[in-house]
Order: sequence, then structure tokens, then C-alpha cells
Amino acid sequence: MYHLCILFVLTGLNCGTQQDTNKNLLVHALRTYSGITIDGTLDELIWRATQPILLKKNHTSPYNADSIRQTLVRVCYDSLNLYISFECMDVDIWGTFDKRDQHLWTEEAVEVFVDVDNNENDYVEIEVSPKNTLFDSFIVDTLNIDVSATSKFNLPGIRTAVAVRGTLNHQHDNDSSWTVEISVPFRDLEAHFDKRKITDLTWKINFYRINRDDGKMAEYFAWSPTGGKFHRPSVFGTLKFTDR
Repeated sequence: MYHLCILFVLTGLNCGTQQDTNKNLLVHALRTYSGITIDGTLDELIWRATQPILLKKNHTSPYNADSIRQTLVRVCYDSLNLYISFECMDVDIWGTFDKRDQHLWTEEAVEVFVDVDNNENDYVEIEVSPKNTLFDSFIVDTLNIDVSATSKFNLPGIRTAVAVRGTLNHQHDNDSSWTVEISVPFRDLEAHFDKRKITDLTWKINFYRINRDDGKMAEYFAWSPTGGKFHRPSVFGTLKFTDR
């Protein structure tokens, strides 16, 4: 953990609320009182004030300190929406899918799993590709996921945007990074959401990234590594909301 903090200091980042084991991982979402423009560029003040989470290699669990594949996640909220951003270092940014609910996990994507009721049997899955294609589903059986059935679920108010620093789908040059902004209305996630009690909520959450550079093996990253299949809600971390 101390080495990670030194890395963040050297790169101008702050250490996020995270620990070196899967147990008791906690992230605090800061409240913003200013609007966020969902355009993929993280230029709002709240993103600079929000401590980043560094994703780890999913199978081996060490922090991914390789700067060309580093992935940073930030979380904040206002009275209506949950906001999540990803900053993905990537030398080869690509994606072919352009229709909602295509199988983004077979290419490059970032993913968020959100469990609002702490029931490990069901949770929302969100994926976004570098081409800003969305996959959203509601998982009800982690051992036997019926993709065609679960993907019929749609978050009606979700908004996403991607900004690419490089050239999308040109695999013979060197790209830099792609950033994602996601906005999800609380009422899309919890039907009886009460904004007056938001700081009392304790949700379970996990963040992931799939990277597939041209000609190389796929790489899998997670905030709370699962050791294999991403769909292991027992190791999700905890999301809390703060006004501070």
C-alpha cells in the first residue's frame, strides 16, 4: 500500500480509499453540487477532488503499476445520479460493436457491477466500450447467466460518453488513453430511492476493465479481484455516500 501511495504522489494523484485485500474494500462517493457534463472528459472540479481507485490484475491481485495499462476509477454523486468515471491507459484502443447489449466483454470494455440490496443473487451490470457502446443487464443467477434474458433489462436514464486520446481502431499506431463517464439515475437502480437517506446507504460494487491489445493475450483488471470469473458478488467492495 505504501508503494502505491508513493506512486500516486509521484504522478500527482491521491490515494483512494482501498486496502490490499479483497475484504472490507470501501470507496466513498463525494457529493457534487455542480452539474457534470457527460462528455467523456474529466474536467469538472469534482473529478479532481475525488480520490482515484487503481484497478488490480484480476488473477494475481497485485496493483497494476504499469503506466501503459493503468486504470483509474472515480465515483461521485448528486441528489439524482450516481457518476462513475474510468481513465484507461491504452496503447491500442479499439472496438467494433455499435449496438446496445452486444457482447462487449469479448473485446475491450470497462464494467461496473452494482448491488443495491446486498442480496448476492441479483445486481446490475453495466459495460461501456471505447466506441461508447453500452451493455446493461440485471443478473439474477451468477452460476447460470442467461445473457439474452438478462440483457433485456435496460436502465432507462443511463448516459455514457467516451473520449479517446489516440485513434480508435487504428492498430498500427500508439494510442494514449480513453476515458469514460457514466451517469445513472438512482431511481433506475432502486425503485424506492429516498435522496434524504442517501448517506445511510451501503451498496456493494465492483469495477473492472478488459484490455485486448492487438496480437496479445487479454488482460483483466478489477478493484476487488475475483481470481477468475467477474461474477463473484461475495467479493464486491462497499460503496458509501458522503457529503464531505
